[in-house]
Amino acid sequence: MPDPTSMSSAVHVYKRFIPQPVRSAAATTLPAGVRRKVKGGIARTLGRREAWLHRRALRQVRHARLGGSERRVTAPDGRIAHVHTGLTADLARRLDHDLVTHALDSAEVPWFAVPGLDDRWISIAVEQRNKGTVRRVLRALLEEHTGYVVSVSPSRNDTREIPGSHVKAWRHYGKARVVRLTWLRTDPTRNLWMGEEHGVEIEFWTANSDLPRERLVGPRPNRVQRAVPADAPGVEIGLDRLSGYCDTDGEMPPTITLEGFDVVRLEEVAFPVDAVLLWQHDTPWAGELLRAALRSLHQYAPWIDVTHVVAQAEPPAWLGGGERLSLVRARPGAEWQLDQLPGVADHFLLMRPGALFGRPVRPFDYFTPGGGTRPRRGPWDARESRAPWTRAALAATGRATATGYAQGPQPYRTDLLARLTAAGQPPLACPDGQSAPTAAGTHPMDGLVHHLGHVTGGADPSGEASVALHAALPGIATHLERLLVRRDVQQLQFLGAATAGAAHEGGTDAVVRFLHRYFPVPSPFEADRPHISTEADSPS
Repeated sequence: MPDPTSMSSAVHVYKRFIPQPVRSAAATTLPAGVRRKVKGGIARTLGRREAWLHRRALRQVRHARLGGSERRVTAPDGRIAHVHTGLTADLARRLDHDLVTHALDSAEVPWFAVPGLDDRWISIAVEQRNKGTVRRVLRALLEEHTGYVVSVSPSRNDTREIPGSHVKAWRHYGKARVVRLTWLRTDPTRNLWMGEEHGVEIEFWTANSDLPRERLVGPRPNRVQRAVPADAPGVEIGLDRLSGYCDTDGEMPPTITLEGFDVVRLEEVAFPVDAVLLWQHDTPWAGELLRAALRSLHQYAPWIDVTHVVAQAEPPAWLGGGERLSLVRARPGAEWQLDQLPGVADHFLLMRPGALFGRPVRPFDYFTPGGGTRPRRGPWDARESRAPWTRAALAATGRATATGYAQGPQPYRTDLLARLTAAGQPPLACPDGQSAPTAAGTHPMDGLVHHLGHVTGGADPSGEASVALHAALPGIATHLERLLVRRDVQQLQFLGAATAGAAHEGGTDAVVRFLHRYFPVPSPFEADRPHISTEADSPS
C-alpha cells in the first residue's frame, strides 16, 4: 500500500474521481503547475485524513488497555525488545496472539484463527475489504507496543528492522496477501531472546459470491480447507489445537475459529504424555543438570502432563512439589521397571541426567497419533554392532538391529517395558554416562526397548538434530558458546560431568555456567524460585 500522503496516492485518487476525457482536456489546456497543485492539494488532504484515522486507531488501542511488558531494551541487532519475567515460548506466543486479536476487536474487525501449515506461527484471517482498517489498527498497535512487520506472501523481508509504527514499514502492504507481526521479547537476564520464530500471521481472505452461498477464500493453503462459507459460525478452540508447541492445559484462554476448522490435525497427539527424570548423583553439578532439565521442560515442552523424578539418591532441597510433579524414591537399576511407576502415563519421555531440550518440541516429535514412539536415531558403527544390547535385542526378537539411538530425551511406552519383563529378559547393565571417560553410544535400555518397538510395529525411528557433549572435551567452551548463540539444536545431552578430566580442565564448571545462561527462567518445580508474574507490571 503506498503512503497515503504521497503523490502516488494523490495521482491514484486523481485518476479515480476525474474521468479520462476531463483529464485529457486538462492535460492540453491547463499548465503543468496547476495540475501539480491540484495533486498536491489532494495529497495534503489525504495526509490530514490519514493522520486523523491513525490518531483514532491509536486511541482505540490505548483505550483497550492491551497487555504490556515490564520495560523495553535494545536487542543486540539494534531492534527494540520487551522484558518479561518468567518468559517462555508458550507465553510469548500467547502474548502475541492476544495483542493482535484484542487490537482487531477494538477496531471491530471480524477475525478467526486458521490452522496453518507451520506450527511456529498463529494465523489470523480477516477479510480483504477490511485491509485498510487492519493496517491502521495494527500500525497503532505497533506504535503502542513496539514490534515489526514483514510481508510473507509475497515474501519481502527488507522491513524486518523497521519498527511497525513507521509508514515505510508497510511499503509492501498493498500487494501483501499475508503479513507477519513479531515482537522481540527477553527475560530480565537478557540471555533468552524470542521473536523470530514466534508471532502472528495475518491472512487476507477474499469474498467470492459466484455460488448462491458466499464463500471466503484464503490466500494460501492450510491444514483443513481454503474456502469456507462466509456465514459459518464461530467456535472456541484451544491454541494447542492450532499449534503442537502450545500447552494443552484446558485453563488457558481459547481463541476463535470457524466451525469447519475445528478438526483434529493429522499429527495431533491426543493422549497424555509424561516425563520421567532420573536423579542419580547427590552433587552440586547434578543438581544443576536436574534444574536445567526441569526448566527445559517448562520452557520448550509445556504440553507434558506430569513430571516424575525418580530419585536414586537424596533429592536436592530446592526441588518443590505440586500437582504436576511426582517424586519417587527408588533403588539403582529401577529404570527397567518404569512401567510400575505409580501414576505414570502409558507414554512418557525418559530423560537421564544431562538430557535437555534446546528448542520447542511437539508431542508429534516423539510420538505418532496412533500411539507409537518416534525414537531418535544415533550413530551406527562397529562398536554398536558388538554391544551387549545388540545381542540381547537379537535374542529377544530374533531380528538383528541396524541402527543406534541418540543420547538425550527418548520416548517410551509402558507396554514395551512390561513385554520385556513378561518375556523374562534380564535387565542389562546401564552405564553411568556422567562417569564414563568418553561419550557413550546407544544406551542399552534405549537400544533394546526401541528395537523391540520397531520389530513389533510400535516404533518409527526418526532423525532430528541431537547433540551429545562430554564435559572433558577439549575446547568445550567454544562448543557451548556456539550452542548458546545459535540455539538451533532440539535436544542436548551432557556427559562426563563426574570425570576427573572434566573437573581438572574446568569442563564441568563450564557446563554449569552454560546451563545458567541457556535456561535463565525458573520452572514451577523449584521451591527457591523468585516470584514470576505473567501480567504486565507497567505498560510498555
